[in-house]
Amino acid sequence: MSIAPDLPAESSIYCLDDAGEGLLSPLVGEGPAHNRDYSVEDVFNMLSAKLGGYEVRHSQLELAKEISRAFESGKTGVFEAGTGVGKSFAALIPALLSGKKVVVSTATIALQEQYMNKDIPALQEILPFEFSAVLLKGRGNYLGMRRFHDYILEQAVDEEFVDWVNGTMTGDISELDFVPPLDVWMEINSDSDDCMRNRCPNFGSCFYFDAKRQAEKADLIVVNHALLLADAASKGSILPPYQYLIVDEAHHLPDVATDAFSLSISNRGVKRMLARAAKKVNAPAHLLNEIELAAGQFFFHLNMQAKQPRMRLHEPVEGTEDFHTALEELRHWLEECDFSHILDVEMAREKAQLKAKSIISTVSSYTKCLALLGDPSQDYVTWLERTERSDVKLEVVSAPLDPSSYIADFVMAKPSLISSVWMSATLATAGDDPFNFFKKSIGADRYVVQRQVASPFDFENQALLYLPRDFPEPNHPDFLPYAMEEIERLIELSEGRAFVLFTSKYALSIAYEELSQRLPYECRRQGEMPRQRLIEWFKSTPHAVLFGTASFWEGVSIDGNQLSCVIIDRIPFQVPDDPVYEARCQQMQEDPERSWFNDLALPYATMRLKQGVGRLIRTKRDRGIVAILDNRLTKKYYGRKILECLPPMRIIRALPTPASGVMQDFLDLGMDYNA
Repeated sequence: MSIAPDLPAESSIYCLDDAGEGLLSPLVGEGPAHNRDYSVEDVFNMLSAKLGGYEVRHSQLELAKEISRAFESGKTGVFEAGTGVGKSFAALIPALLSGKKVVVSTATIALQEQYMNKDIPALQEILPFEFSAVLLKGRGNYLGMRRFHDYILEQAVDEEFVDWVNGTMTGDISELDFVPPLDVWMEINSDSDDCMRNRCPNFGSCFYFDAKRQAEKADLIVVNHALLLADAASKGSILPPYQYLIVDEAHHLPDVATDAFSLSISNRGVKRMLARAAKKVNAPAHLLNEIELAAGQFFFHLNMQAKQPRMRLHEPVEGTEDFHTALEELRHWLEECDFSHILDVEMAREKAQLKAKSIISTVSSYTKCLALLGDPSQDYVTWLERTERSDVKLEVVSAPLDPSSYIADFVMAKPSLISSVWMSATLATAGDDPFNFFKKSIGADRYVVQRQVASPFDFENQALLYLPRDFPEPNHPDFLPYAMEEIERLIELSEGRAFVLFTSKYALSIAYEELSQRLPYECRRQGEMPRQRLIEWFKSTPHAVLFGTASFWEGVSIDGNQLSCVIIDRIPFQVPDDPVYEARCQQMQEDPERSWFNDLALPYATMRLKQGVGRLIRTKRDRGIVAILDNRLTKKYYGRKILECLPPMRIIRALPTPASGVMQDFLDLGMDYNA
């Protein structure tokens, strides 16, 4: 694949626009000379001297030197930095010393906040030269003042929201301590649908363009992976040109890219598009009626095929051609209409033209998705999603089987980019080249600097790895009852203070319903409240027990003995009914030189398991036990490969009794444990 598809209106990347035309600054040069008067070692010595309690770690310094070499050589850097290495400073310092413009991309809000509220302010205070940094989000996160004023002329708005609008300095939705209705926010955010750029009367005070202006001037820009990919797909219309790229939590980016370059069409999306076409551009009723009728038939037949909530589609659905034809007729009308009948009062004609352009883009993405449906010649997999809440949502999604070419072509081949660094605590897997799986996922097979930097923590003395003997296979009917008994024993030994991590919501639900009634500790499960509130509850509740699935396997840091036990039910192999995963496995099975299990399933599971295990030891003072209730780690050949990739913890095969006090001595007093 060499050309990215036009992103659909309902794509996970919703902030694409060409609003940056005429605003992007030229390439930044070498930067102030004084930046280069200091070495990496100099800066770390400054940190040690000026930050109370900061200790320069050998592993951190070595990582920083390796990253510096990658930047200076213009190569791609791939680095695994174990927990506690301090990879953010290790990457930021050589990047800032270069004097180049730098973009840092992260996957989670928590890490963005760490960069913006902790790491960057510390460096700004200590470094002997000035630099500026901004956090830039997709434009859908910013309030559009002109759209807001247009909206309140027709609709009433909550007084609390109006007060925020009148007082906000950034227009960022994250400032709100309440969530406005989605349909309201979509009408008043800084959407590109009818953006008039510098012809807008609010252009000078536009929150989104103000954020972009700050990004143009900044030395360092922090973004998320979705925005990074949006900029890449839009050929640099969102971010100003930059020379160095730091991708933190890099293991997430291939999956984000899969979502970003997907196409979709849903019954709800079509309904919204028709409403926009009727209201915003006064499209002919007969065209809209034809689309509504054809869409109704198409989604009716989809619904009839939906034997399960998620199902791959191999053949065109009945009614696809009629639906496609009706959409093309609307597109033709929009392209031909000059809207000369509209009196150009307050740029009404221009607004209609911009709306028409936006609807054309939506229609185009819909027709491309319909064209991909069931086309085996394309490197896409197509499936149906069916969800029921207040009404039935039917959605067809087409996703690229291999997003690596998009990442290579649109991220790493950006004209202004000199070097990129990709880092995470979990990139390496088993094999002669531990980074082979990750490098292939981003299309970085050549000109790569790579290194694993071990954690400075003493895992052999800080952590135990419990692998129970004589446990049923995970697919055995007795597995879950045995697992619940073992989970209860472990939680009794650790006196709560535990994460119980599952690979499926079903297993979590069954275990939680039973164990929360039996355990003498306060228990909560994922979904009872927002993720961040659950984390805060766990931190503030003595002897708490949290039952979670995917989102709690990573990005959660609990220091001290508040978390002393992490229990994982099984090796987190990817769910086999995921259509993208299924299609990738099928593709590999057809290639005699590749193994779907060794080349895809095993590396993925290894990286995920490393993330879950990594929840336990976060500082030099932490102690605890990791329990993995999957006997395949000791009985299968690949189990040994997985264990080799985990931190070097002492393995135990049996647990002491609670009455012995042995485990509590280990967890709370730091006394040695003899298995």
